Amino acid sequence: MTALRQFLQRNSISRANPLPLVHTTESYFIKKILAKGEIEARPCNVFRGENLSYFFVGRAAYKKEANQEADYWELPSCVVFEYFSDGVKRVFPFDSGAFDGGLYPNYINMMELSDFEIKDDPEAPQKLIGTFFNNPRDYYKLKARPDEQFKSAFDIDVLDEEILALHRLIGDRNEKFDDRRFAIEVQVNSAVSLSSRKPLLFIIPETYLGNRRYVESIEATGAEIFSYPLYPLRKQYYYYAIYDKLEKFYIERGYYV
Repeated sequence: MTALRQFLQRNSISRANPLPLVHTTESYFIKKILAKGEIEARPCNVFRGENLSYFFVGRAAYKKEANQEADYWELPSCVVFEYFSDGVKRVFPFDSGAFDGGLYPNYINMMELSDFEIKDDPEAPQKLIGTFFNNPRDYYKLKARPDEQFKSAFDIDVLDEEILALHRLIGDRNEKFDDRRFAIEVQVNSAVSLSSRKPLLFIIPETYLGNRRYVESIEATGAEIFSYPLYPLRKQYYYYAIYDKLEKFYIERGYYV
């Protein structure tokens, strides 16, 4: 049993309602997803030999780095699903690819990625949010429980270095780390069908609203459509627009209750 799994198992944790699952990709690939009717499981660079589809709980945390302006089809879009646990292969409290690439600080990267895997627990995201944050909104905003509150609320031993490292990572404001440092990652080892899973929301650049057939193909899934405007900005700045749209959706749908 992994270190994180042991900690969650032995502590009494108020389970927070999980936020939806968010799959983020470059906008060009949304039409491919719609045409196939599914999000494909693709070869993984971390778990080699496996085909996986990736989601983050609540946040559009997956990013393709770009320090220049981009065309609309290169900008981020996301598909949002109600949280599900069936068919999930692995759950991590952070971006496993960033960990595997040595992008986190030494105090946590010196540990094993496997120490943080939480499989075989369908309530893992609820427990993670309930442990490290006071509520789902704090998780969304990456606002961890204060240090003293965290240590007094749970049975934390001197040998729980992995847990303490995770809590420290949330508050680490080093410019090298972004919101992926604590974004609950969910891996699925099969395609995710738009007809069986029924997406809740698509967030896309407003350019696509000019194509009625494209809009109708999204509406046919039963999902809402939120769009964001384009400006002469670098690609990474558009993630703020998606964050803003997602929070509006969560408030309207009562996910913060």
